[in-house]
Amino acid sequence: MSKSIARLELYAAIMSLIERKRSESGDESLGESIERAVLDAQFDELEQDIMQDPGAFEPWLVRRRPN
Repeated sequence: MSKSIARLELYAAIMSLIERKRSESGDESLGESIERAVLDAQFDELEQDIMQDPGAFEPWLVRRRPN
């Protein structure tokens, strides 16, 4: 569990840095690819966790298609 928490904290720090640099530069597209990679990684981890132990969600689960 501590690895998940550490990754979430890292992702939050990366997203904060991107947002700060965007506001400093005035360029709203700055860091879009990095932001997308972080979000994709978060969704992939969440999907893996749910698929390993779906619990009550099992009847409604559908795998997300890769881009």
